Amino acid sequence: MIRQATLCLAVAAVAWTAEVNAQDEVDATDIPLTEEAAPTPAPLEPRVGDRIMAVVGDDLLLESEWVEQTLILAEQLGVDRGTPQFDVIATEAFDQIVRNLVIVSVARRDTTIMIDEELVLEQVDREIEQISQRFPSEADFRRELERSQWGSLAAYRADIQDRKRREMLGEALLEVRRDEIKAPTISDAEVRAYWDENRAGFGHQPVTFQFEEITVTLKPAESARDAARSAAEGVLEELNGGLDFASAARQYSGDTSTRDDGGDLGWFGRGRMVASFEQAAFDAVGGELIGPIESPFGFHIIQVLDQRPEERRARHILLSFERTAEDRARAQLEAEAIRDLVRAGADVDSLQAMHMPDDSIAGTIIDLPASQLPALYQRALQDLEDGDATVIETASGFSVLVGYGQAGGEEITFEEIAPRIRQQLEQEQAEEAFVQRLREQVFVDIRVRPERALSDL
Repeated sequence: MIRQATLCLAVAAVAWTAEVNAQDEVDATDIPLTEEAAPTPAPLEPRVGDRIMAVVGDDLLLESEWVEQTLILAEQLGVDRGTPQFDVIATEAFDQIVRNLVIVSVARRDTTIMIDEELVLEQVDREIEQISQRFPSEADFRRELERSQWGSLAAYRADIQDRKRREMLGEALLEVRRDEIKAPTISDAEVRAYWDENRAGFGHQPVTFQFEEITVTLKPAESARDAARSAAEGVLEELNGGLDFASAARQYSGDTSTRDDGGDLGWFGRGRMVASFEQAAFDAVGGELIGPIESPFGFHIIQVLDQRPEERRARHILLSFERTAEDRARAQLEAEAIRDLVRAGADVDSLQAMHMPDDSIAGTIIDLPASQLPALYQRALQDLEDGDATVIETASGFSVLVGYGQAGGEEITFEEIAPRIRQQLEQEQAEEAFVQRLREQVFVDIRVRPERALSDL
């Protein structure tokens, strides 16, 4: 079942500690560029003809929505098409969507339920940002949308907005009528039976790496800094003279990941950008041009487009430093010298304080699942002995990685997972009984079962 699979995923994360914060820490030294390009995600599926699979109250379940939700869930669970597991996921996705539409249909009739449209839009923005970040660039994301069933970002946004609104309606109804959802008593035998039936799906604790990082960025010659600053001031003057920001970004910016999209960085929170960039963006008044702001990458001209209490949406133009082979050679020698000091017993925190005083990862042992580490880091840390150091070359220079070993990999035990199984079964059975009662109040017409649709995919 979908919830069963989701539970397996949740349990696999039992041993993870501060994974979100730790992920931010790895990326904190870069404007949002990874050291290695992320793998290209599966394309957004184009649909030639869209069928109505079900009518639930006033809502239609289109085949495209079912396919989209099935593919997302299959990707999250690492299940390939054409496998029996994929067919199970597809069937459960269909049943879950129908259940949700039943809840939404009843929720629409409840005049006490109100949806915060601003919160809907915030969730839409967040989901689109998360999906777009799985593509090599914003331009790639938009191109994939153009060839998909939606045809444009605007149509895709409207689709997600409708889905988010339905989700929030359903959640609100469940909350309002929580007293009607009675948790059944789940016996020890049921918990054990569930474990026995699904044991293979729970797998192992995720493997995590513990390490510290000392970054050594390429330091450009003074003449290169002066040239980049002068170029940034020239672009700023053109912008103040009326030049369109997006056009200027496409013409001048050295940030290839955002250049084609007019320099748009999307939404970001604290800890995602280098310190000087973050400070300028969070201090800026919306719409004003800020800069030139220096970072390890060059000089930035920044414009904040929108803001939330702990997030900003901004665009920028980067006038990059011109770095020479000599600059890179000097940085490599510096990184190798730091590595040798670590191997000789030097204090890592002191070295971090000296070489990266304003960096958020200084003095922190990073603890990340292997799945969240770039392949470059995984290869370097894989065979690194506890306390040893190695040097890797990155997009912005070099990094000294100090390894503190690996953890995880053990099989998840019944004792660890039993409380979560019980809780999940209670919730699942209670909500299923509640939805069955609601279904008596809603018109439901299943026109195409997922088993038939699967044979047509």
